[in-house]
Amino acid sequence: MKQLFNIYKKDKKPIYYITIFFVFVNLFWSFYSNNTWDDDCPARFQNTLHAIEDAEQFVSLWNRPLFVLIFVLPVQFGAWTIPIIQTFFSIISGLSLYQVAKSQKFRFAYLAFPLLAFQPFVFGVSRYAMTEPLAVTLICLSLFFQNKKKWTAFAICGSLLPLARLELVIFLPLYAIALIQAKKYLSILILGTPTLLWAIAGGILNHDIFWIFEETIGKEKKENRYGHQEWHTYSSRYAYIIGPVVFLFSLLGAYKIWKSKFLRIYILLPFVLGFIVYTLFSWKLNMGNAAGFLRNIIPISPFIALFSLAGINTWFVFASKKNKNLRNFPKLKKKESLIWTKKVKDFNLKVRNNKILCVVSFSLSVFLLYVFFTNKLEMHHKKLVETYDFSLFYTAILLLTSLIIFLFLKRKLLNYLFPSCIFLFLSSYTLITEHPLANSNEERQLISKYAELYNSSYLNNKSTHVNHPWFFWSTGINRYDSQIRAMKKESLHEAKVGAIALFETRYSNRLNGNVNKTYLNDSEYWVELARHSTPSENFLISTYEKVNGFENYEKSHFKFIEATNESDPTAFYCLGNTYLTKLNNLEKAYNAFAKSIHIDSTYSEGFLGLGKTMIQTKNFKNAIVFINKGLETSPKNFNLLLQKGIAQINLQHFDSAIKTLEKANKIKKSNSSSSKNKELDKFNEILKNYKKLKSREIK
Repeated sequence: MKQLFNIYKKDKKPIYYITIFFVFVNLFWSFYSNNTWDDDCPARFQNTLHAIEDAEQFVSLWNRPLFVLIFVLPVQFGAWTIPIIQTFFSIISGLSLYQVAKSQKFRFAYLAFPLLAFQPFVFGVSRYAMTEPLAVTLICLSLFFQNKKKWTAFAICGSLLPLARLELVIFLPLYAIALIQAKKYLSILILGTPTLLWAIAGGILNHDIFWIFEETIGKEKKENRYGHQEWHTYSSRYAYIIGPVVFLFSLLGAYKIWKSKFLRIYILLPFVLGFIVYTLFSWKLNMGNAAGFLRNIIPISPFIALFSLAGINTWFVFASKKNKNLRNFPKLKKKESLIWTKKVKDFNLKVRNNKILCVVSFSLSVFLLYVFFTNKLEMHHKKLVETYDFSLFYTAILLLTSLIIFLFLKRKLLNYLFPSCIFLFLSSYTLITEHPLANSNEERQLISKYAELYNSSYLNNKSTHVNHPWFFWSTGINRYDSQIRAMKKESLHEAKVGAIALFETRYSNRLNGNVNKTYLNDSEYWVELARHSTPSENFLISTYEKVNGFENYEKSHFKFIEATNESDPTAFYCLGNTYLTKLNNLEKAYNAFAKSIHIDSTYSEGFLGLGKTMIQTKNFKNAIVFINKGLETSPKNFNLLLQKGIAQINLQHFDSAIKTLEKANKIKKSNSSSSKNKELDKFNEILKNYKKLKSREIK
């Protein structure tokens, strides 16, 4: 391992500066914001924390055994240990790739470190409870040990890959080929040993000798709980993952990679193989429940980093070499003169071909960025069709402009400015797009705010049924605490009076949850105390309490209202909803809804409640008046539009009702909430019938 830190004299300063800069920004980003990359991070942290008490966490396919083994002791001191250790692994990855680049005689080999570490998604996950950074480190170390012919260490790194990311077992044949070529046959046995031990341990703990088979290949016949992605999910988003600088140079670098046998077999082949496998898993396969997250493809990032470095080297050769003038040749004999002339022409032809190659490659890269990568990427996955983000394209244009200017500089100056420019564009783009608050969203902000209410009220002393990982992260509560229960119908049925259920639209009714909102609303033993939603109304969290029966509804409501100092409009809305739907007291319902908008005059749900109350009293005109007031602040509120359509139908304003329900229908299509879909589906048939009736009247 000493060789890993043996930096060449000329590269010491760049490597030191890059390392110090990376450590500073990575740790500052980590501790400045409490946001993690996604919800898997807090869930894996809690599972690893619990592993000391539950040995099954060590063999869990979802947790990844290598992560638990490495972090089980550090996390006992706190979550702050994760970014520190992960940052160390990132440094090891960067230095390993630098050594590989140096051994392959790449110019500016030290750029291999930032070309890997400052890829947007690699940087984004490099400080969290993720397993992709571990896989990246193992692959980088494997390449390093292979170049140094340290075959035992090479085999050990390969053997640990499946324990970091099981799908990377596809790379083991490549490790075996390299070991066979080196005639290290005994080391091949190392490759499968950790996975075999994992399978045995998992079989013992789960009382099933075929456990590993059932958890992987055996699940191919079962439905993928995450669903499948489109076949082009990764290819149509890959520039977002690696960033404009790596993307711009990687296509040019493919030419240099192809010319080298070693790079072709151990860089190009694993990259292509990995890309195809990740695409197949997300598109067609069910085994392993592949989610198709964009971060999943990060393990092949070391290969694309070397692609990019190869492209940088190719461009530098093009930029630094100038055509030789045939007129300026020395006085030679005729035969020698012909030979010299031929060499000059061949040299000039090579320079010209390099120029053409660079121009074509860069032009194609910029064209691809403009055509396929100008849509905004939301929360690191979803491409917004009608929202554009030209940051990738503009960065590439600015970089190209700089490269053109460099053509007129002397080589001595170019040696310093060129790599500095690459690093500047590379790090700037990533640090801007992956800023400390980049992982924040309305959903997390709402849960964090709710966590403050939960921790400061009587709720935190009650048995609580909840699934959302961000709730545990925000409250600091251990999900394995005795008072925490899963949000499942079975546990809700067994819950004691006074228990709290936190229904939210992310995890309560999917993955490990099986509870729909209607299940709680239809039960006489559960009463909704509060309902909080995001400004865009794409996520909500409702607080329910279990009671003996309807005679205790008001008592539960008033206790919660008192706990919130009568300042929460949603508490009065839910009180009104209970009066309206369960106690059938329209007067009290009206007063409760009125109180909610008295607290917050922009609270659209309060106007919804007043509108629904008016519909119950058959006062449809006033219902529309209240609903329209709600639509002033929430014009895309599905329930407001739905109730307005009902009122218009009852007033026989059929044309207006059709327009209102059609608008609601559009909102439904952009919202995956099953409860909303069911409500509107009841009116779709009515809508069709009215349209048919209207067309007959016209005829």
